[in-house]
Amino acid sequence: YILTQMEKEGLSFEDCLKEAQRLGYAEADPAFDIEGNDTAHKLSILTSLAFGTAIAADDIYLEGITNISIEDIHAAADLGYRIKLLGVAQRTESGIEQRVHPTMVPYESVIAQVDGVTNAVAIESDILGELLMVGPGAGGNATASAVLGDIADIAKSRPGAQHVPAFGRPAAALLPYKRARMRSHEGGYFIRLKVLDRT
Repeated sequence: YILTQMEKEGLSFEDCLKEAQRLGYAEADPAFDIEGNDTAHKLSILTSLAFGTAIAADDIYLEGITNISIEDIHAAADLGYRIKLLGVAQRTESGIEQRVHPTMVPYESVIAQVDGVTNAVAIESDILGELLMVGPGAGGNATASAVLGDIADIAKSRPGAQHVPAFGRPAAALLPYKRARMRSHEGGYFIRLKVLDRT
């Protein structure tokens, strides 16, 4: 929501954060939201579902959006990109890489069109290619729906009940998590310099 408002309304990070808090999209103490922790926790659950591993939210490389300025958003737009906070998990030769950070995504990509409080999950597989699921990610109704779903899962998991465990297998059967170090990650980076033109 904050990055969308900065881009579309031209407002500062601080002003967009205050508006997000007023609307109930960010907590009174917004650190969990703006530092990427919320995204990291969602990513750790999705990683466990995708790879059958134990949850390891504390092992995720984390970078929030607090350092994104309106100038960064304009510079990205000039190059044909939008800035999105992404959570990425992938299996590598050295283990599972999990990272949350602001990312420049091409404007014409589907994920670049996900705005406001809407969340998206993109799954890439050898067989299906890319699958994208989009839905509400903040606000009272989205939170209430998630809580009710959790309560229903707990009720179904009582002793003797027939149900599929939350991660598709009992928690004790989840595989150990082997972390791929970020120092082995390869990718592009963007550096914006503010300089005085003396020509």
